Amino acid sequence: MNLFWPNLTHWSCMLWDPKGFPTMLYEMNKYEVSSAEDSLRDFPRTFKLFFNSLSLAQLLHILPKNYSKVKDQKMLFKIMLERNVKRERSGILEYLADISKTDEHYFRVHENSDCVVLGNIGIPVASHIPPLLAGHSEMPEKGVQEWSAIETRCIGLGDPYCEIKLAKGEIPELKQSLEKDNILVGEIHERLVEKVAGFILEGKPLVERPRLGSEVHMHMVLHGMGYLNLVGEKYRRAQMMGGARSAKIIGERLMEAGLSEDETIKRVISFMNYCKVGKVTLGETVRIRENCESFRATIMKHVKQPSCFFTTGFLNGLFSAVKNKHVREIRCVAAGDPYCEWEII
Repeated sequence: MNLFWPNLTHWSCMLWDPKGFPTMLYEMNKYEVSSAEDSLRDFPRTFKLFFNSLSLAQLLHILPKNYSKVKDQKMLFKIMLERNVKRERSGILEYLADISKTDEHYFRVHENSDCVVLGNIGIPVASHIPPLLAGHSEMPEKGVQEWSAIETRCIGLGDPYCEIKLAKGEIPELKQSLEKDNILVGEIHERLVEKVAGFILEGKPLVERPRLGSEVHMHMVLHGMGYLNLVGEKYRRAQMMGGARSAKIIGERLMEAGLSEDETIKRVISFMNYCKVGKVTLGETVRIRENCESFRATIMKHVKQPSCFFTTGFLNGLFSAVKNKHVREIRCVAAGDPYCEWEII
């Protein structure tokens, strides 16, 4: 899918809780990777991406028992990290062995999918690769050794690439770097809304990367929004409210530019299709086949109810702003239906 959509969902949710949300997401993503042995049994389709048909038992015979030393971290990088990041198209990862040392390692990321949309915004913005690196280093000693990762350079700070420090134990600056300022989050969200409006009204590109292009693997969606269902009602609400606010602003912006109600709805639906959110069609209802948000249902078999929280919020915000109507999800792949569908009320 187009990497712009996971960025829009992430920063829409950030509006709801700029301090707590990024910390929760970091810990959740790190845990998901560090607990890969359990996850491999429960979610085989997702982790086929990571292990390339090798069983975890095979990998544990190949890989070292810990990743403190430079030579061992370099082995992890060559066997897993480099190819995994490349496959999901989240960036081009390098291990900086020349400046790394025992218990402290450095990585460089070109074309980071979290950051390319937000160049020179004023803060580090990567949310995916840092916890991924920390989680991989914790995997062989799960519950014994803690690793942390923090951005030291970022496209969001105006740098030409991102750099990440990975260290054993707690990095003192990490907590503060994860918590975001309300005003700055609002500015980031406004930049994303401007990009949507520019794309819809003038055909301006959403995002461009010279080597990796504009698309990322569906696994990025799981890390950005899919696992939030496991956290609790607060963050499910963050998805719904964040989506509603984004679409409301987008709808109002397009109407102010002179588009009719029907044309506004039509163009936003086209935008969703362009981003490959799914195959979205509009009739008496809104129907989405292969909805990215319901992708989790194929690997989380215990989910048996409608669970497209961001999409529901987004459609609600759009129809509320443009038509003074609302939507309700009546079918969902997560509930066993062949597609996701919303009635307009």
